[in-house]
Amino acid sequence: MILYKTIALKFGHHLKNEKPVDMLGPDGQLVLSEEICQYWQGVLGDLSSARIYLLDHNAANYLDSLRMDVQGMPWEDRPESDIQDYVRDIELPRDLIWIEYDDRKLWEDRCARRITTLDEEELSNRHQRGFLFDNRSSDKLSVRLFSAMTDTIFFDAPFVLEISKSQDGRPDFNSASWQLQRTVLAGLMRAGLLPSEASLREHFEEHKGHLTYEMVIGFMLFAALAAREDDLMSQEVASLSASQAKTARKFGKAWMTEVLKSHVTIRIGPAGERHLIEQKARLRFEQAQSASRAAPTEHWVAEHERRYADGKVVRVRAHKRGQPASRDLPTRVVGPRMKG
Repeated sequence: MILYKTIALKFGHHLKNEKPVDMLGPDGQLVLSEEICQYWQGVLGDLSSARIYLLDHNAANYLDSLRMDVQGMPWEDRPESDIQDYVRDIELPRDLIWIEYDDRKLWEDRCARRITTLDEEELSNRHQRGFLFDNRSSDKLSVRLFSAMTDTIFFDAPFVLEISKSQDGRPDFNSASWQLQRTVLAGLMRAGLLPSEASLREHFEEHKGHLTYEMVIGFMLFAALAAREDDLMSQEVASLSASQAKTARKFGKAWMTEVLKSHVTIRIGPAGERHLIEQKARLRFEQAQSASRAAPTEHWVAEHERRYADGKVVRVRAHKRGQPASRDLPTRVVGPRMKG
């Protein structure tokens, strides 16, 4: 599935064919049907105006590995300021941006990189994820996370992260707040998914963790696009085929052609592919090193004298020590190759 298409189709259908009912909100006040319709219309408007980026799984994995270089591995105790200082200097290419990737594939790649372990059941619960970055305000940057549950069902963003901007217009991560989406939470409560205040707090903490950790991939994409190197390749394509657009107009589904205009697919480029190949080789090398006491890589030992306790002195000629470097490993993993 493509999540942003699913959202557009569902909300467009609701606006045209359904009349939502009033629901009790998290604050105990009624969420009126008009508010729900306004929310649907607002999301459709944002998607219509946003630049849509769809990452293939290799591109998402590559950007995630770049993030680890700055932020560190989950078990490393690096200060949050490292990644915050890096991210705040990144320019967003548009005021409204949607970034989507396959979360299951990303976690499969993370398991392959030995960052974490997940069983098949845990992986099966992960699907498409989409982040909506809203940089239109001069005072704040807003980020929302939408998560697919199946090919046709998704969770709206129940909370919005609002990051205040400093005087230079950069995001200030020390001044951030969370805003409840009353319409979304009211729907979850009505469906019985948030039966108590404790479940609401638990849902918030889980969503907060997912959004704040994973949104960094978006910033890494912005940095990579700005660098204009060959680590990523992009291609803009129409979101609807000619026949799909014709059918939508025929049946009066104007919202389909208004929202589903085009998107940019992001794939890995030559430099990014080399990076991932070297990374896999490095993991194999480190795994082999940790599995046994490996001999040092082949290197020259300069001519030197060896002195013994009885006063004997032996001159040792220059010679090689260690095992030859594996030709299968990139040179950046094992150092320069020996010649001769």
